[in-house]
Amino acid sequence: MATTNGAVENGQPDRKPPALPRPIRNLEVKFTKIFINNEWHESKSGKKFATYNPSTLEKICEVEEGDKPDVDKAVEAAQAAFQRGSPWRRLDALSRGRLLHQLADLVERDRATLAMTTLCASPGMSPLVSVGPSLRGTSPC
Repeated sequence: MATTNGAVENGQPDRKPPALPRPIRNLEVKFTKIFINNEWHESKSGKKFATYNPSTLEKICEVEEGDKPDVDKAVEAAQAAFQRGSPWRRLDALSRGRLLHQLADLVERDRATLAMTTLCASPGMSPLVSVGPSLRGTSPC
């Protein structure tokens, strides 16, 4: 807690809470298929389900509904990725680390959009709960 003259007490500097991003209006949904082995696929069954904004009950989009055959395909691809000789296994630790850091940088860059869409729009979590922690680099869950 800071004192009135700006000094730090108890090791806690006076911090302002992060600013909340503005709600995203008319967000274009680009990907609704199932992502397996670095490719987008339609579900084997062809079934889709609608996802709704819980605060407005407005339909966001329809996404592919994954069933057992889709899960089996994803598990098979994941297991293949860890087999000897696979592209991932051939990468040295430094290269793998760089790729994971690039992913982290992208998540950090798009954190407000991710929080407002994946954490707020679909499951109905409050922006204050979802964006605040993610803006500080920690998971809200």
